[in-house]
Amino acid sequence: MKNNIKFNNSNILYIFSSVNGKYIVELTYNFINQYQLQNTSIKILSKSNNAISSIDLRKLNIYSLNKKAQKQISNLADVDNDYFIKKTGNKKFNKINITKFVKNIHTRKTSNRNELMCQYAYVYDYFIKANHNNYSLFLAKKLNYSENYIKNLTKELFEKKYMLKNTTGVPGGVFSKKTLEYFNSL
Repeated sequence: MKNNIKFNNSNILYIFSSVNGKYIVELTYNFINQYQLQNTSIKILSKSNNAISSIDLRKLNIYSLNKKAQKQISNLADVDNDYFIKKTGNKKFNKINITKFVKNIHTRKTSNRNELMCQYAYVYDYFIKANHNNYSLFLAKKLNYSENYIKNLTKELFEKKYMLKNTTGVPGGVFSKKTLEYFNSL
């Protein structure tokens, strides 16, 4: 895991050394805030000196490579936190207790709507990276709410600006200023 992750100034590079047995794929990430990473570039190199065709590019599943890289970067931040902080300077990445937020939402122990929406924004962003197929059904089971209520909560996240519209490279969206203020107050 650590061998695939390189740090270059403010960038995190994740290198897949053998994709489909033919390619080296390098994904570059930047922090868009202290809690989220964004994929900013993709570099595809041929392992041999053969040309890369459009058919070959279609065979590469960039979406799954991106998810796998983000998961590995998150795992590194969890497992070797001191090393991650030393290389990135980011002390808040993956530091929010997701289990506490899930429990608060599940048991309906939030003091106000703002707290609920900020916690749901984090839970939504965290789990949508791991489960992209039917996130509303997955979150409904995880949080003990109906699927329709989860869809309405998600809609409210964007309407009330707890999350900003989906941005390329970030599943779900980007945390808004008021959501970040809540996280920073913890």
